Formats: sequence, C-alpha cells, structure tokens
Amino acid sequence: MSQSISFDDIYTNVKMMDAETVKILESIERLEKVYREAHQRYLWQQTEAKQKGIAVENTEQYLCVLGGPGIGKTTYLRKVGLAALLRNVESYDHEKIPVFLDLKRLRDPDLDLKKSIAEEFEICGFPKPEQFTDHALKSGDFLILLDGLDEVLSGSFNQVVQSIIDFSDRYSNNRFITSCRIAAYPTYFTGFKTVAIAELDDDQIFEFIKKWFDADPNPQLTREKKAEYVNTIWEQLKEPDFIYTKELPQTPLLLAFICLVCRQGKTIIDNQAKLYSKALDFSLKDWANSKLMDENWEIYQDFSADIKKDMLASIAYVGFEEDKLFFEKDELAEQITAFLTNNLNVSKHLDVNKLMEEIAVQSGILVKQATDIYSFSHLTLQEHLCAEYIRNWSYEDQLIQNHAADKHWRGVFLLVTELKGHSAIEFLQQLEEQTQALSEYPKLSGLLAWVESKTSTAISDFSGEIRRVFTLILIFDLTIALTLALALDLDLALALDVALARDRDRERFASSASVIASLRESERAKAIATIGDLASVRALASNLSSGLNLDVALDHALDDTLASDLALASAFARGNVLAMAQFALDKKLMVDVELQTLISCLKNSSHALKTSSKGLTSIVSSSLNISQELFDLSKDDLQMLTNYFSTCQLMIDCSKQASGLSVNDWNAIRQQMFLPPQF
Repeated sequence: MSQSISFDDIYTNVKMMDAETVKILESIERLEKVYREAHQRYLWQQTEAKQKGIAVENTEQYLCVLGGPGIGKTTYLRKVGLAALLRNVESYDHEKIPVFLDLKRLRDPDLDLKKSIAEEFEICGFPKPEQFTDHALKSGDFLILLDGLDEVLSGSFNQVVQSIIDFSDRYSNNRFITSCRIAAYPTYFTGFKTVAIAELDDDQIFEFIKKWFDADPNPQLTREKKAEYVNTIWEQLKEPDFIYTKELPQTPLLLAFICLVCRQGKTIIDNQAKLYSKALDFSLKDWANSKLMDENWEIYQDFSADIKKDMLASIAYVGFEEDKLFFEKDELAEQITAFLTNNLNVSKHLDVNKLMEEIAVQSGILVKQATDIYSFSHLTLQEHLCAEYIRNWSYEDQLIQNHAADKHWRGVFLLVTELKGHSAIEFLQQLEEQTQALSEYPKLSGLLAWVESKTSTAISDFSGEIRRVFTLILIFDLTIALTLALALDLDLALALDVALARDRDRERFASSASVIASLRESERAKAIATIGDLASVRALASNLSSGLNLDVALDHALDDTLASDLALASAFARGNVLAMAQFALDKKLMVDVELQTLISCLKNSSHALKTSSKGLTSIVSSSLNISQELFDLSKDDLQMLTNYFSTCQLMIDCSKQASGLSVNDWNAIRQQMFLPPQF
C-alpha cells in the first residue's frame, strides 16, 4: 500500500503495568516462564483495564511506554507528537513543542541529548538552533520523545539510560516519553511512569482491518467492495478453525500481514500454513528490498528469500527441540554461523552480528526482545518455520516418536499436516502406527484386549471405535469410583484411629494408634492424588469420543467435591458410573457382561454408599467379567494412558487439517483405533 495513512487511522490503547509485572521480565529464564504460564501465543496475558493513550500522556509528565515487537510503540510516540504539534486541545492538553529522537541512531555512548535536539532543529532550517534549544529547555517548552531505548547498543545501554535520567532531572519543566521493549526495560529507570501498549482486542482488530482497507487508494475498490473484504475477513477470523490465525494479529504488524495477504486472495486461505508462508514471504521480500540501499548490498545478492527462510526454519526447529522460545545472542550467532558455513551458495563474508540486527529490524520475524535476547515475533511463526524444516528434511518419524504426546508441539503437527498436502494420509498412518506401538504397554494392552472382547460382537448402531472408546471411559469412571471408595474407607478408618489415640489412657497405645493414623493418612493422600490423574485420562478419552461424534462428557467436579466432602465425591462418581452403564445397556454397546447387576447396585444409593471399596470392586469384577488387576493403575500406567489418548486425539485433530483426505482412507484409520496390538 503506497498511500500514507493518517495517525488518526492508527490508534492503539495502552494499559498500566505494575512494577512487579515489569520485574518478572528481567531475564531470559523469566521470559520463558511468563510466556508459558500465560497460556497465550503472545508474550504476556493482559487483564488490567485499558486507558486511551493520549489520556495517559496528559496525566503523566515522565512516561515510559513498553510493548512487544510490532505493537506500535513508535507509532504511539509519533501520534502524541503530532497531537502536540497541531495543538489539538481535544486530545493533547499541553502546549509543548514535540521533538522526536530515534535512540538507535545516536551511537555515541556519551549521549548529548541537548546537542541532538538542537541538530533536529538545524536539519529543519531553524535559525540559531542551539540558542533556541537552550532557551526552550530551560523554559519547559518541549515534549521530548525518545524512541527505541532497547535499540541502544548493549555496550552503552546503561550509560544512555543514566544520561536520560540526568537530562530529565536537569530540565524537569519539560515533558518526556520514552519507548522500550518490555524485556529490555531497565527497572532502575527511576522517575518515569511505566505503561504498556495493550495487545489488540477484537474491537481494535476489526477497526484496524476496516481502516486498512478504507485507506487503500486503488480506484477499482469501491466502498462496497472494501466493506465486503472487511466483513469476509472478520467472519473468517471468528471461525473456530482459525483460532491460531485469530491469535496471530494481536499486534498491528502481524495484522497488517493478514490484511496484505487477504487483499491479494480476497479470503483468509483455508490452509493456514499457506497463509503463514505468504506472510513470511512478504516480510522477507521487504527485508531484501531494504538491502538494496546498503553499502555492502553485493554480499546480500545471493542471500535469497528461500535461503533466509531455510535459516530461520533451522533456528525455529532447534529452538523447539531444545524447548526454547528465547535465544541468547551468542547461541543464535553460532547457529547462523553454522548455517552460513554449511551453505554452498551464501557469501562467507556476511557479518553475523550485523545480520542478526538486520533480521530484528527489517524482517519482523526474528526480533530482539531485550538486550542480547531474541525470539520469534509470534509462536505461530516459529511453529510454521519448524514445520517447514521437518517437512523439508523428512523428519516426520522423529517428530512422531519424540513429541506426539507433547502439547507444546501440537501446533507444529497440525502445520506439518497442512504442508504435506495430499501426502498427509502418510503422516496420519505414521501417527496410527505410533498408537499401535503405545498399545503394546502391558496394562494398556490388557485393557484394550478386554474392551475388544466385550464390544467386537455387540450388535449396535454405533461403530466399533465408538463402542471401544465408550467402554474405556466407563472403565475409567469405575476406577475413579473404586479409588474414591478406597479413600473413603481410609478416611473413616483414619477418624477412628485418631479417636482411639485421643481416648486411650496408656501412652503406648496412643503412640501406636498415631503411627497407624499417619500411615493411613499417607495412603489416603496417595489415593486422592491418583483420582486427579485418573480424571485427566478420563477427560482425554471423553474428548476423543466427542471428536468421533459421540458426546458422553460428564462434569466430575472432583476438585470441589473432594475439598468439601469425600463421601459426596464418592456418591457423585458412582452416579457417573450409573449413567454410563445405563447408556451402555440401552445402546447395546457391550456383550458378555451383567450391566443390570451393576446398575441395580448403584441405584440403591444407601446400599452403594455403605459398600466398601473391597465390596464394590467385587461387584464390578463379577458383573463385567474383568480382572481386578486392570483397575490397579500405577503412575506409570496413567502416564502411558495419557500418552496413548493424547496421540489418538492428535491424530483426529490432524485429520481435520489434511487436504484431500478421502473418506475411505480416514475410515481405515478410525477402524483401527482402540484395538489391542496386532502381532
């Protein structure tokens, strides 16, 4: 888009950030911790109320504006400066002369801000700039905008910060705004009020898209056509299948990517991998164009967009393998050096440090988050590049074997599926083979064999895999109920032991009862911990059933009921089993079992609650013709079950991203789900 856009068309709200939030972002370790704990795909989760940017500046004389890459910090500073210059009383309340200084261009560590301000007036042809600057500073006539504190050379960073503090103290009648990326913010930057530019919310995203297209000068785009573009894009962004794409445009920079791609294709591409690829291509092309003005442009002419993407993909993949979202400068330099050394068609004279700065400044893909700390601008971009690396180097086997059950890799799996196009069926078959390998685990193999024996000959309207997953959920509900019964037995026994220890006169009996009580308390705690793991596995199985078009989800609410009343939790769990068993009986999902016996026992609530864990286990074992050993699940057993169901769920999710996947191919995979290992 060649036409300039008014600052009034680009507006970003800001929100306050408390000092503790800033402090937590001081190191690369804390960056990793905050990013992951936020459960968001952008840097940190914002919950505080937002305020209009100009309103904040009107209130605060000394302001430090924080934000992630591409969030609009520079735009905000220029917006405030323009408002001050135009004397727009409705937006800016102070009669000040704005002076904008780009700190990354001031390379001298002995920063002379007064001289730099005078030079700005000299460039503009202002008469006697030094005298005017001196007078205006002493009179408090300036609004001084210091942009890009994080762009200052690392060797002179502390000195520049101190120079700004000293300067603002010396000329305290003026107003000051400085901007900085969050991770680079020096917490010792005293005297300045800290605010952060908020990520774009839904209303702002829609407004940005509308203004972006309204500003398009193409005469062939009528007002009605522009409105059609906007509505089409917005409706697609709201679709569940585009949840990752919806998270991507949380900053103006990434949102502009989306708009640019959509203007070319009139839609958000159904294949999200193609969308991310196009956004990367646009960014890399802009980076290449910026090098045409470089004095050493010749050494960049063989550094094509494809080679740049390969380099970034290598960095992304290594980061995922090492479980890193943030990279220190030295380790990043080593990776880039190794890539350049091993690439036959790249100049060996490229300056690695300069190249990293160019990537951070020009590409908007790999960005400088803090002094000597880099990251990809968005997790989605890192996932996409990692997926491209895996596809290009045929690392699908390693991906599945090492990471199928790792939730942090889920986005990579989905994107690999999309990138493989019509070959996605092969990837799904590899995932299915992984589930078969996992099913060889002894306890899981036993469960699956029992499930097959009770469902394979059932005459039901439901398919085999539906019958099997439902029966597995029933088993998990029964295991939860049995474990709760055990915990309740221990709870009652513990109460009795404590009473005995209190009432007995002889010290030796009290001591003995106390020891017994301590042991039972430990067993009870272990049982309750197991219930939490069981509930997680059950939830995975329930999600799978929904993915296979069977809704059997039941709300256990175990945490609340366990905290308040163990007996209530036990009754609640048995009620779940009753509902599941009744459904299995009505729909004829199982054979060679006595479901009615189990149901009759559970329907008699007073009898059920009085039934001990041993008695309930006996009823379940006899009515379902199942070995009691299959209910005795260790922590390792539960972890293997989690891995198995997570991989099955991943396979279903990937199937939804596979282009050209035939009904027959997918049905062939579905029919193998939840079967025992085929030897």
